Amino acid sequence: MSQADGGDSQRLRLVNHLKLIEDLWQKLYYVKWNPKSFAMLARLARDLVQNTPERGDERLRNLVTKLEEHVKSCAASGGMPSEPDRQRLTALIDALRAVLTTSDSLAASDEPRTRPLLSPLPEVFLIAPGEKPPLVAKLEDSGYRIRHIADLVEAEQRLRERMPGAIIIDTDFPGGPEPAMTLIANLRAETGLRAPVLFLAERNDMTARLEAVRAGGMAYFSKPFENDELVGVLRELLLPQTSQGYFRILIVNDQPTEAWEMAGALEEQGITPRVVIQPLQVLQDIYRFRPDLLLIDLDIKEISGSELAQVIVQHRDCDNLPMILLCFPADVPHYLMNLDVPGASLLTKPVPISYLCWEVKQRLRRAHAMRIKLGSLTDNDPVSRLFNRRRYLILLERALETLGLTTQSLAVVFITLDNLRSIRDSAGVATADEVVGQAAKRLRQVLNPDQPAARFSDAILAVLVPNLLEEPLLALVRRIRDTLETGFYKVGEQALLLRTSVGIALATDHSQDHLMLIQRADSACGLARESKGERIVLQKSELVGKSNQEASSRARVLDQVREIIEHERLWLVFQPIATMRGDNNERYEPLLRLRGSDGQELVPGSVFGVVYNHELGRMLDRWVIERMLDLLRQRQTMTTAFIKILPVTLQDRTLSGWLRERLEQTGVEAQRLVFEVAEATAERSLRDMFGFLGGIKMLGCGFCLDRFGRGADSLSLLKNLGADYVKLDMHFVDGIARDSKKQAQLRELVSSLEMLGVIPIVGGVEDVKTMPILWSLGVDLIQGFFLQHPSREMSYDFTGAAL
Repeated sequence: MSQADGGDSQRLRLVNHLKLIEDLWQKLYYVKWNPKSFAMLARLARDLVQNTPERGDERLRNLVTKLEEHVKSCAASGGMPSEPDRQRLTALIDALRAVLTTSDSLAASDEPRTRPLLSPLPEVFLIAPGEKPPLVAKLEDSGYRIRHIADLVEAEQRLRERMPGAIIIDTDFPGGPEPAMTLIANLRAETGLRAPVLFLAERNDMTARLEAVRAGGMAYFSKPFENDELVGVLRELLLPQTSQGYFRILIVNDQPTEAWEMAGALEEQGITPRVVIQPLQVLQDIYRFRPDLLLIDLDIKEISGSELAQVIVQHRDCDNLPMILLCFPADVPHYLMNLDVPGASLLTKPVPISYLCWEVKQRLRRAHAMRIKLGSLTDNDPVSRLFNRRRYLILLERALETLGLTTQSLAVVFITLDNLRSIRDSAGVATADEVVGQAAKRLRQVLNPDQPAARFSDAILAVLVPNLLEEPLLALVRRIRDTLETGFYKVGEQALLLRTSVGIALATDHSQDHLMLIQRADSACGLARESKGERIVLQKSELVGKSNQEASSRARVLDQVREIIEHERLWLVFQPIATMRGDNNERYEPLLRLRGSDGQELVPGSVFGVVYNHELGRMLDRWVIERMLDLLRQRQTMTTAFIKILPVTLQDRTLSGWLRERLEQTGVEAQRLVFEVAEATAERSLRDMFGFLGGIKMLGCGFCLDRFGRGADSLSLLKNLGADYVKLDMHFVDGIARDSKKQAQLRELVSSLEMLGVIPIVGGVEDVKTMPILWSLGVDLIQGFFLQHPSREMSYDFTGAAL
């Protein structure tokens, strides 16, 4: 046997060994957690290290070692690994599979790992009389290749030569709509035209629409129409052409003959099926296969089909996954009364295969179109059409999970549009938005598909750049800067220029915190604005080797906090929240303070920046709540406490039960507790927020949205969360005495909050001049050093606060 054959054989053994590890891990993750089975996983990981050759692929050896170390670390904790550890373990397995299956002699895994990828957008023919219409620019901005044809004779000639991906045809030619309709109808009859056709017309009556349908139209727009709406419809119609591996369906049925008959029929329709015979493995197969729809037979034997559907819909990765449920006619009344599965439809067995295929295709198309629309709304900034901040942070966290595995470095690039505010002030909001849109288009032209970009805030564009260091990274950033700053931005009759500053933060290790990277990039942007050179700052002191220092520093802080909790060197100070309109109710915000073993008080921000997503953060939050409940029980006066909550507590599903017990033990009324969550935290953690709010609202506690007003759409977020209070960002108070625009902005915001029934609190009040201005603008509750610096006693005189 040749050396090459021996190497392939050895690699194949490693692939099979890894498959055992992956199967066991997914059963533990998705089917049933078992500590003994996890110990077996640790042994399998150790065996994989022993079976990996010492010499050869260094990257393979490195990944195998990391896998064993990570599993060993998780096993040492004694319980189920935390979510970040579970994600890291999954990422390690994925990276190993990628390395092991890239050999020429081994077939790549047929397991789809992601949603279907989009291929390049096809060419679109726009047949319209006259000069090039504005729609051409809109379509080109959306990535389509457009060919404008102004004559029907030429259009017929071009369409007979080659078929585009789609046809948009304006029926208002000089000869009326009939020639355009006839052209399309003849092409369908003679050439088998399959491309979707979109008609544009002046008429909006039923007869005109019927004529378009008979000619073969798939969409009809009466003038005037919204270009964005047309682009959205075109995108949906082109999905079958632009999506690779278009539809996937997972069939859950413990009768193999029935299941494979359905699978075969669906496969003939161009749908990729997969059959699950063992229902308990359905979550595992959903993760592997990433289906677009589930087809579930409710009459399975191993478990209740209705309970299985409920489990699936409650899983965070499946809550929007459409389902078709099959049952016998006799069971329909029972399921209609008792089965609550949003997004599911019920069909009775036996279902004619032709009808089943038709129903599946209709559901798939509707679900796919809805997913595209929802993804556009939740993930994209409407002005720039780049990702929004929420999506960027998700991508950053995912990228950090695979750092050191599939990527070796990750750069967070912040691009500040320095003069955007002056453009907005001088030329108006619409002009500024147009400039942002044009800047985003220029940015997309520079970047590769693996370099996602976002509008991180009003005047900051952000890019994720993997696997570039030092000079190659700086060369890309200079190209971005030059592209954005070179040439005029033409808006109407105006020609504007942009000035930018760029800050870069680099990560080379997955242990680095994503929010710390954002903070470093923002800090680098500030330094770039102040510099007189090329206005690009790469934090070189934070490069390779810095990650170890960060991890070491973080570990020291965590050890220090553990020691502080153990020796109870923590206490509360209180800052009053007072009314200016004669309300004597007492309101305080408790603030946590900690003292190190050397007797020095720790800076709160340095602690919370480390424990915000750690178990110790949850312990600190509970300590504050418990201490506050004891103090409220002892007070004679009615006092409301506004308690800040860390992100880790939002994920605590046991909080509401624990809090109910403490409220009952102390006898404190639930409405005397108001929990505060920062707007940025709430925006990033909406799923956790809804669970958290459901628990505290059921108990009767209040909710305050902190640092409110600086998000992309603060009022919409507020409406979704239903806060009782909002604590306005200090931006609103800073310099308000001499800023009439800020005063008008605050007056309008207070008025909007009143209409929603939400009480605003203005913090950061530090001088007497601010108070009458706030009072005149309709503000009631205030907080700040002018009232009182944080004190260890709740002793503020609320009777003297009113104006």
